[in-house]
Amino acid sequence: THPSDPKRLLVAISTAGVLESLDGGKTWQSRNKGLLMDYLPDPGAEWGHDPHYVELCESQPEHVWMQNHCGVFYSADGAATWKKVSAPDQGVHFGFPVAVDEHDGKTAWLVPGKSDQHRTTIEGSLFVARTSDGGETWQQLRDGLPQEHAYDVVYRHALSSVGDCVAFGSTTGNLYVSEDRGETWACASSNLPPIYSVRWG
Repeated sequence: THPSDPKRLLVAISTAGVLESLDGGKTWQSRNKGLLMDYLPDPGAEWGHDPHYVELCESQPEHVWMQNHCGVFYSADGAATWKKVSAPDQGVHFGFPVAVDEHDGKTAWLVPGKSDQHRTTIEGSLFVARTSDGGETWQQLRDGLPQEHAYDVVYRHALSSVGDCVAFGSTTGNLYVSEDRGETWACASSNLPPIYSVRWG
């Protein structure tokens, strides 16, 4: 839901894409321009996309982020158009969650996974990826996270940020928290059941 216009809605539907309503859900329009899907004969087709999660900036809602089956996408115009901002050489491509800074729409965090076929960390090493320039560049944030034998998968709703604090939970029952925008991490709890959602209260 748009933070200042409750009638403006964005939804992400698997095997369809992103739709927007400006009238509280009475009518809907496609918002898939610029999205790509490498698993279909026509990668740029209007329908058939597989968004994993869509998140907008609370105070700059024209900035919208998407973790997609086929990569990471960013919009600076309220989802009217999208730009692919994956960086496979930095491990930023496949994954499920995305968190967006509440005041700076160009800043976002991801927890990348290896691939659709191998839903685990990249080379058994856990890291968070952060951008502060709309996906032009990415940083790998590893301090405090396990770098060997880590096979955590982070689901769509299991990454959250507020202020300088970022937290995520994994399928292996680990909860990690950062109080400095992801620069350093601490394991707040472990051996929990699989964590499906993390939100700040």
